[in-house]
Amino acid sequence: MYGSIRIQVADTSQTADARRVARKMAEGIGFDTNQAERVAIVVTEVCTNLLKHAGGGEVLLSATAGDDGANNLSVLGLDRGSGMDMNLCLRDGYSTGGSPGGGLGAIIRQSDISDFYSVSAKGTAVLASWKTRNNGISQASPGRLRIGAVNVNKPGQEICGDSWGVEHAPGQTTIMVADGLGHGPDAHAASSEAVRTLHRHPELPPRVMIERVHQALRSTRGAAVAVARVDHEDGKVTYCGAGNIAGQLYRGSSAVQHMVSVNGTPGHQMDRLHEFTYPWPERGILIMHSDGLASSANIDSHAGLSLRDPEIIAAVLYRDFKRGYDDATVVVAKAE
Repeated sequence: MYGSIRIQVADTSQTADARRVARKMAEGIGFDTNQAERVAIVVTEVCTNLLKHAGGGEVLLSATAGDDGANNLSVLGLDRGSGMDMNLCLRDGYSTGGSPGGGLGAIIRQSDISDFYSVSAKGTAVLASWKTRNNGISQASPGRLRIGAVNVNKPGQEICGDSWGVEHAPGQTTIMVADGLGHGPDAHAASSEAVRTLHRHPELPPRVMIERVHQALRSTRGAAVAVARVDHEDGKVTYCGAGNIAGQLYRGSSAVQHMVSVNGTPGHQMDRLHEFTYPWPERGILIMHSDGLASSANIDSHAGLSLRDPEIIAAVLYRDFKRGYDDATVVVAKAE
């Protein structure tokens, strides 16, 4: 299950809604009572900060099933407020709003993993996440990529027409992003079937995988699909796409490669597929997103964002470049 629940936070009543939804999500993926309470505490703190310091914002709650058998839950708080001095706000007792000043330090203590990004006059992003086992910490393989994503439905729709998936293998990571034609359940059915093809046949080269997706989607409305395979040992990325999925490679905060997709819609009609191979750059970051984000989406103009957790990077790109009238998915991968 890969998806995000978006909750707009504009008044205090929505804090209780967010806390209730977060607790239910945590219990639904196997968190025990103590873990679920930690999630609820963090959501309350995030919503309180959004209202007090930014006049509101949005919370994204995401649950994913990891390939290590752990279930993951993350909370993202996003605003467009005046930003904050992170060095001060991370100190217990510091407050700009007359509160006791538990601040972001409380979020750090209650979460397994946390990260923050704030820019003056542009807003703040707060991340807290948990896992169901290994005391919240999973051991990554050397060279393995960390993956962060947001997957948000079009306003007014109950389900997202985009889907994404990842498969890890020794020395390789394969990522797929699929955007079902249109919106709602039919779009979701198409994009989900594309991702199921990835999980059924993770060994296939990207071009062959999209050919297999093309056949699998014949009975659906079709989807734009792109696949990127990162070979950690050879230091390269193999990419193949059909339709309007964007892919970019970065060296730190500097874009080094826009990856190429052909025209068409797998499941219906598409141009002849081509695989492209690019070198994986030092301090490499891979970003893939659906057309729910503007084509201008980038991290170049966000000072220090490339250093943050990939889920923070994905969330800030969503916040700053979402079109607002479409499903939106952005996936970010960077080396451990």
